[in-house]
Amino acid sequence: MKKWIKIALIVGAIVLIAGSITVFWLFNKPHRDVTKEQGVQLSAQKLYDAFRTNEAQANKQYLDKAIEMTGEVAEVITNQDGNIVVNFKTNDPLFVINCTFKTNPGQLKPGQLITFKGICTGYIPDANVVINEGVLVK
Repeated sequence: MKKWIKIALIVGAIVLIAGSITVFWLFNKPHRDVTKEQGVQLSAQKLYDAFRTNEAQANKQYLDKAIEMTGEVAEVITNQDGNIVVNFKTNDPLFVINCTFKTNPGQLKPGQLITFKGICTGYIPDANVVINEGVLVK
């Protein structure tokens, strides 16, 4: 067998093994548990204002971090995956902070003041701030 064919087979085998290990690691990686993390504590209005005034700075401070947020419930809905979604009020009636619960939080009603902890996943300009993997704190 020619030398270049042997080298190509060895390199191909190494790439295949490395790819297999990476895929195995990604699928078996433990999920993030927000209940065990210390959350950045702030109000719903403060979080919204941070993203509205300076999205780049707010991304540095809050993106992919645990957020423990207190605010007034605007509405409670169920998304297409069957998860409970709570929209928190802001001082702008067209914009909300959208929080998806990981587990069912029980009975929540519009106007109720709650504290929620979840992972901030970003800001949709001209729409809302999004937080996922949430749990009810109080």
